[in-house]
Amino acid sequence: MLGNASGLFRGICFSATLYATLFLAHIVAAAQEWDMIFKIIAVSITLLTFTVGPSIHVLGKIQTHEEKMKANSLGHVIGIVLAFGLAWAYAGQSIDISLTLIFVIITVVLHTIHRRMLKQ
Repeated sequence: MLGNASGLFRGICFSATLYATLFLAHIVAAAQEWDMIFKIIAVSITLLTFTVGPSIHVLGKIQTHEEKMKANSLGHVIGIVLAFGLAWAYAGQSIDISLTLIFVIITVVLHTIHRRMLKQ
């Protein structure tokens, strides 16, 4: 179905599906009290949140420079939004300004590094 789709579209679909699957799996793991599995999934969600743009790039097998830059830009914005939710979750469903800033900064730094690598 996604065979003739652009790499950008394919990457977005795969990344979003992976994120949604991990999110649902973390709910199931928490409900079943599978602590180790929950922690592994939480780390995976965290890494994916911080690297949405590079994930779209890799999972979409993007070849063109233009699409790689679009993946980075779109992933950067999505990652920042997800970083707010991630910080809220890590803070026990409350607002922690320090944690939020740290997560947003990590997301921005990783996407900036990825963007600079793409420009080389």
